Amino acid sequence: MPTPDASAFEALAPAVAQLRGLQRHCKPFGADYHALAVAIAGISETAEAITGQPAFFGARNDSAGPIRPAG
Repeated sequence: MPTPDASAFEALAPAVAQLRGLQRHCKPFGADYHALAVAIAGISETAEAITGQPAFFGARNDSAGPIRPAG
C-alpha cells in the first residue's frame, strides 16, 4: 500500500507522462529537450527523496513480469 507521501507523487504521473510526450517532439538534446528534462528530473528526484523509491515514475514491469524493488 502506498504511503501518504507517495500518493501525491502518484497524482503527478500523468504530468510526467505529458512532459515525456512533449520531449519526444523536441530535437534530441536540444534546448527544449533539456528544459523538459530538467522538469522531469526535478519531479523524479523529489519523489525519490520523499518516498525512498528510486525511479518512482519508471517502469514497474518488463517482458518477464514485475521488477523487484532495489535493496
